[in-house]
Amino acid sequence: MTGASRAHIAVCTAAAHSHISPLLGVVAELVRRGHRVSHVTTEEFAPLVRSAGATPVVLASSLPTDPADWPREVHRLPLLYLDDARATLPLLARSFADDRPDLVLTEDPAGAGSVLAAKWRIPVTQVWTYTASPTHWSLAEPGTPGANPVAAEFLAGLDAFLTEHGVRGGARAHLTARLAGGLVLTPRLFQPGGAELGPEFTFAGPALAPVDAPQDGPPPEGPPLALVTLGSIDTAHPDFFRTVAEAFAGLDWRVVMAVGSRTDPGALGPLPDGVEAHPWVPQRAVLARASLAVHHGGMATVMECLYHGVPSLVVPRLREQAGNALRLRELGLGAALPLRAVSPDAVRAAVLRLHADAAVRARVASVREEIRGFGGARAAADAVERGLAPS
Repeated sequence: MTGASRAHIAVCTAAAHSHISPLLGVVAELVRRGHRVSHVTTEEFAPLVRSAGATPVVLASSLPTDPADWPREVHRLPLLYLDDARATLPLLARSFADDRPDLVLTEDPAGAGSVLAAKWRIPVTQVWTYTASPTHWSLAEPGTPGANPVAAEFLAGLDAFLTEHGVRGGARAHLTARLAGGLVLTPRLFQPGGAELGPEFTFAGPALAPVDAPQDGPPPEGPPLALVTLGSIDTAHPDFFRTVAEAFAGLDWRVVMAVGSRTDPGALGPLPDGVEAHPWVPQRAVLARASLAVHHGGMATVMECLYHGVPSLVVPRLREQAGNALRLRELGLGAALPLRAVSPDAVRAAVLRLHADAAVRARVASVREEIRGFGGARAAADAVERGLAPS
């Protein structure tokens, strides 16, 4: 909304690169427009949110930082997040007690930011850095597709959480209201059933922050470039990186592997010519010159690949990642390998087949142009400003 008065906007996301990075462009644009943005995060990510112009609101989280410490029963994860929200809300309330936000931008409809906003009657904009849905898995009847076996326990816990903070109406009403629309940072075409979502959902597409490296132009002279990554969290898989490196042995490719903080590049042993391993790489700068990416299928990486017009070879480990891999294949934007099928020969064959597929390259290029036409950070900031209560 042009000419919107300056507002204080609080951003509440999970403390992970894959949840923070997709919003940095929105944050930077809101700050450019004169709004104050407070970003709730952990100490680790304070410099990252500060780089976009936001003020970090640093809180400790009870969530495990190492994937090995997460419960094996994946369906119980929502209860873990709910426990963290209950522990975090009093700290969040104290942080904002003397400077209440005018709007809360949040991913988690049952998170501390969402419940605090309901308690204080502050407007909320739901933001989707993944696929959007007007319903919540916890509202599905037991035994139906999408239902979670802990749904009843989760709803009871959320009911108690809301009641504890004086929020009336119950968990079902709260979730239904929160998920009735919002800001979607993926393209509509990537959303299963996206055509059925109405104007209450703003599809801004990836709202990526500007980077210093050039984002356009012809690829550099020389062999094709591949990015290999497992994201920023579940990276302790040296065997995977060794296998992928071996797949490129003898090929005239340059391969940049981002192995994360839980795999020692030196422990991978001698790497084939043209293959290099680093704990971290400027991913978007690499993608700006890449011909292909081999990755886990996290939504943030998928969107960055599409934004830069790079086909994906996905090796998913989690259900969400498998869903993203399936969608890429359905749209003709990439390929996938089951984790159990990963071998040097299988990866090599998949890479060469994907790289030679002119139809995939054409579709990825078309989606790249479509995404860049959505408006990105500007359209997303417009949606946030529309959510502000009239002054």
